[in-house]
Amino acid sequence: MLTLQTTRVYEFGTLAVNNRIQAEMLRLAQLVPREGKIARIDPAPTHVEIANRISTHREAVTRELNRLSRLGIIDRQGGALLVSDVDRLATMVHEATGE
Repeated sequence: MLTLQTTRVYEFGTLAVNNRIQAEMLRLAQLVPREGKIARIDPAPTHVEIANRISTHREAVTRELNRLSRLGIIDRQGGALLVSDVDRLATMVHEATGE
């Protein structure tokens, strides 16, 4: 099993920015209790915080989170970020990483 650090180094070197954002959202969703397919990340990290964690810029995070929102995978709910379908997000990350 890969360590978190090894996984991140792999992601930085091989994944496109949108896939790194998806992987980070999945990591955050896996840190909180789930209710079925839903994970509530509260408080939601800022776009800048996410960008800093995956070595990109805020605008890229905003674009990808908006796209994931249009797909019905994530949603803002007050100060929280709701991952509405953790399984679908996991599938997207799996397809990008091959893991």
